[in-house]
Order: sequence, then structure tokens, then C-alpha cells
Amino acid sequence: MSSPDQAPPPVPDDDDYSPEPAPPGSTPTADHPPGPDRADPDWVRTELVRRTELIAAEHRAIAQAQARQAERLVELQLWSEDPQVASRLQGSLEAIRLADRNAATLSACQARAVAFGRWEDREVARRTIVSETACLLNLHERTVERLLDESLWLYSTTATFEALSAGEISYPHAKALIDQMRTLPEADQAAFEDAVLPHAKTLPVGRFTNRAHRLRERRHPESIVTRTTNALAERHTRWEPAADGMGWLHWYGTAHDTKSAFDRIDSTAKTLQKLGDPGAGTGSGSGSGSGSAPGSAAERVEAEQQRKRGLAQLRADITRALLLDGVTPDGLGAGIRGTVMITVPVLTLLGQSDEPATLEGYGPISPETAREIAATAPSFTRLLTHPETGVVLSLGKTQYKNTKAMKKWLRMRDETCRFPGCSRPAVTSDVDHTNDWANGGKTDCDNLAHLCEAHHRLKHLSRWQVVQEPGGVLLWTSPGKRSYRTDPANPVAPPRPRPPVVTPKSRKRPAATSYLMPERPQRRPSPPVPENPPF
Repeated sequence: MSSPDQAPPPVPDDDDYSPEPAPPGSTPTADHPPGPDRADPDWVRTELVRRTELIAAEHRAIAQAQARQAERLVELQLWSEDPQVASRLQGSLEAIRLADRNAATLSACQARAVAFGRWEDREVARRTIVSETACLLNLHERTVERLLDESLWLYSTTATFEALSAGEISYPHAKALIDQMRTLPEADQAAFEDAVLPHAKTLPVGRFTNRAHRLRERRHPESIVTRTTNALAERHTRWEPAADGMGWLHWYGTAHDTKSAFDRIDSTAKTLQKLGDPGAGTGSGSGSGSGSAPGSAAERVEAEQQRKRGLAQLRADITRALLLDGVTPDGLGAGIRGTVMITVPVLTLLGQSDEPATLEGYGPISPETAREIAATAPSFTRLLTHPETGVVLSLGKTQYKNTKAMKKWLRMRDETCRFPGCSRPAVTSDVDHTNDWANGGKTDCDNLAHLCEAHHRLKHLSRWQVVQEPGGVLLWTSPGKRSYRTDPANPVAPPRPRPPVVTPKSRKRPAATSYLMPERPQRRPSPPVPENPPF
């Protein structure tokens, strides 16, 4: 920038004036009068309008692009439902027939996919376009399923789709509208859309969702008792990982159950808070209170203040205690504990390192949490890794002795379903032969990997193909001939072959001159027998 004391160059009178180009690295000087006064309120107001209008234009462009994406998703679904297209997305019929012929000789786990009832052509086509799109966009298949479903509803609502295509409403507004409208009878949907769409153009998403929900309640022909009974079938609980070694537990239930449960937790937490939090410092909720006590009185007071739990922390700890140790009214839950697999470096376990441990299906957790869990663990499985590469060398002493141990080894290696983008835990998935058992595939770790039930079926019944490379690396090829690679969660070295076991029946008596066979320690060995004894 030029110095404030430097006067600007004179403006030339002729229109053909062309200044000399500035040398490289220098800051060009202004060839026009100074800009507007930044303290001028009119200029500030104009600039505010201009800059926010640019953002609004991009917002409208995003809405228009999402409308085009919805239209393309509808076209993809209609194309896949063509009978001639759907029939050609089926897997190899010869491979399916071969699997059927050999299914009777398979174990229950090996036959899980090939013994399934066959999908119809339309179902195979649906699964194919969902998996192909999900892998291409790096989205979860459930997300793609939801987008496909929303696109069909959105495309069928002409007025809402046109408003989204014109950028008059956002996609969240359109989604909120169709979420409420789809629960109404078909005869009432058009009137509901006409009544609520104008509000989508003027209200924020939150307020619009509330307005649409209230209008839907007034217009629904069924009573809320009937609708609550039907919605009760959708109750569920799910877990969601969060950052920094934390997670969310979601419970979707009736309004009175969830509200009553929270009120009970809240009232218990407030009671403990009034009593001075007698459980503070015991490590009951977060592992706090571990380590040596501070030396001075001031340090002990400060540590005690830090250990006192706030109301939110009390609620979380009470929820934890009730869920982990509570018993249902019919007596279920007593003695039942959740099972997790945690990998802890031995130096971390001994308190000589701060290297984090690994929780199956989540990732790194703090060393303190790992040591607290290990202190109450009923048993351990030894895991030997290479000190530099981290590659797992062995798991337990009899890892490959039986099928149960091999399943544990594969579960530790994979952690999840090995289909691209799938995060279903390995513990709830099948152990699949990459090269089908019916085609001569072997039952060893280099030909086994976890696949959830849906992707197990997809592998056998569609045109998805997979090859397993050394180290458990899977190379997938989609029906669209796109390539995807999935690596194991924990790299595992090939297992060492076990030495052959020699049974007593197969032992041969050694030759007399081969070596001396000692009798007992207290006796001297017998002399060797000559090869040609005299007679």
C-alpha cells in the first residue's frame, strides 16, 4: 500500500491513456480517485445490502441445485424399475445355482447368504443403485435411501418442487413440508400443501416446522390416540459416536415415557446437589478422583471443588448408573453387562505411557478410561503387535486352534462390515468367504471378512465383485465398474502356520543305530545294538 503522504497520480484527460504495467512484486497504485468514505452511513448500508444479496443468491443457487439433484434421483429410480434394466442387474445366475447346489454342505454361517430367499429383480436393482450412488458420493446407504424417498415425494408435490427450483424455499423447508404431508391421507395432502407452502417462503425452518406440525394435527382425520398407537411401533434406541472419547445414546419413545424418565433423572440429580454431591470424587461417572491427593490444604480444597459435579454432570452419571446397573420390572438385566473390545498398549496399561487405547467401533479413548475399564475386566486376550509398524502379529495363544478363536481374530481385524461406507459392527455381521466356498474358496483368514446381512446378500445376488489381497485388504468393483478399497481397522499379519501334530499311531520306531534312547535318569543308558549281531 502506498504511503498516506504520497499524492495520487493525476488522472489523464484522454480516454486512450494506458498506464505502464507495475514491476513484479510491487503494489499497484490507484489510477482513480479515492474510494468512498467508509464512515458514510449510506455507503455502509449499500455495501451491507450488496454483500448479503450475494449470499442470498448463492443460497438460492443451492436450492435450485438440490431440486435438480432430486429430479435426477427420480429419473434414476424410474430407470432402474424398467423390467429389462432390472433383470440385467441381477448377479450371475450360474453362480447362484452353484451356491444352491452346495448349500446343503455349508455351515450355518457359510450358508447365510447363499441360502437367502432370492430378491426380485426390482429389489436387486434398488439395492444396486443405492450402493452405487452411496459409494460414489461417499454417503451412507441409509442417507441415499432417504434422499431417494424424499425426491419421489418432492417431485410429486408440484408447487413445492417449483418453489424449490426457483430458489423461493430451501431444501430443509421442503423436507419439513413433505415430512408432515406424507402422514396425511392422500386426499388431504394437496389442501395441506396449499395451506402451508406460503409460510415456508416467509418463516425460518424451525418456526415453519412448528406451524406445519400444528396444521397437520388439526387436519388429520385420525385421532391422536390411534396415531400414537401406530407410532409406538417405531420406538427405538440408537448410539452415536462423538468427539473426544464421548458418545450419544438416543432413546425415541412416547412423550410421557421420555419426559417422565428425564424428570426422574433431573429430580434425583437436584437432590444429590442439595446434599452436597456425596458421590463427588469417587470416580463413579467419569473416572475422576484417580491419582495421588494434592499435598497442601489449598490444593486439596481446589481439587475437591473441581470434583464437584454440576447439574448436567449429575444427570449424565445418574443415567449411566440406571442404565448399566438397573433391572427391568420383570427381573431382566440382572447380571447382564455390555461387552466391548478394547485394545490397550501394555505400557499404557502399566501407566508408563499416555498412548491412547482403541475402543471397537469408535476409535481412540483416553488412557485413564482404558485403565479404569481394565481394572474391572474379568479376562484379557493377549494381542502382540510389531513395535514399529503396529501390525498385529498374534492374538492369544490358541488363536487358530478353533473356529471361535478365528472369529474373534477376524472381529478384531475388521471391527465393522467391510463393504465400502458401511459401519455396522462386525459382532452383528456375518463372516463371509470372499472367494465363495461353493467355488472352492478356503476357510482361512486370507479369504474371510465380515459383511453385514444386507451386503452379504448384495455380494452374492448382484453384480458387485470383491477380491481380497494379503493383509485383509478388500478391492471392490461396482456394477458401474468403479473401484473401491476397504482396509481392515487393525492391520493383521498373516498367521504363522501351526506345527503338525504327530499322533502316537503315526510315530515310527527309530532304527537301533540312529541314537541312544535313555531309560531313566538314575540308570545308565543301554549299549547300542550292533547292526549285524553274530548268531
